[in-house]
Amino acid sequence: MPFLELSDGNKLFYRIEGEGTPVILLNGIMMTAEAWAFQRQNFSKKHTVISHDFLGQGQSSQPAGGYSFELHCEHLIRLMEELDLKEAHLVGASYGGEVGMLFSAEYPERVKSLTVAGSVSEIHPLLEAMGKSWMAAAEMERGEHFLRIVAPLIYSEDFFAQRREWFEGRIKSFSSTVTPRWFKAFNGLMRTFMQLDLTGRLGEIQAPTLVIAGEEDILKPPRYSRIIAENIPDSRLEILKTAHAIPLEDPAGFNQLVGEFMANAEG
Repeated sequence: MPFLELSDGNKLFYRIEGEGTPVILLNGIMMTAEAWAFQRQNFSKKHTVISHDFLGQGQSSQPAGGYSFELHCEHLIRLMEELDLKEAHLVGASYGGEVGMLFSAEYPERVKSLTVAGSVSEIHPLLEAMGKSWMAAAEMERGEHFLRIVAPLIYSEDFFAQRREWFEGRIKSFSSTVTPRWFKAFNGLMRTFMQLDLTGRLGEIQAPTLVIAGEEDILKPPRYSRIIAENIPDSRLEILKTAHAIPLEDPAGFNQLVGEFMANAEG
């Protein structure tokens, strides 16, 4: 398994599939590089698809703190340099979309296009309260309790109705493998998220941008996506009938939208 060794001794896990114009998939806060299976299978037919775990996630190092969006962007540049990528399409879900927006403002020459799904550029009081509830749940360090608290804010009613067995299996799997280190790293990432304030920088983004919102997203409802789309030049907003987990709940719709958008960005 490939890892990027960082100067501080930490390491980032990454994976590569396919050939063609690079696409970098950026994780939501509870995702891993493995969670993009539907997208990797689809996009790798025409693209080199790179997914990686941010510091604090999955198979990457999981220190208890020391995270920032700026640090994630520095790591992404290091990864692109390691793989000799001059530019790439960025596709980010939730937290990953927020990393993608900052990266696109900081390094516009490295971004061919940007897709932001279920993300925000600022935090309003209700989202702050929900974030604090997730952090309190993580402090209990009990896997089943944690997922039963956070999941209703991630998935739609239809998803729960259709995937009940999958969800119960996910609880068992998560509870049997999650560690105290993971919970501490999660709260380190959450502290980073709670400091988010990007709206004032959105005008610096030069890449063609696709903003995708989930119509039934309780956690980060479409009004946040409208703020993003209204402030990024050359952007468009699309709304899918999902909750927050857009790439998982409607992979076909998501993949079609993003695939066509990337093709148009390549001319």
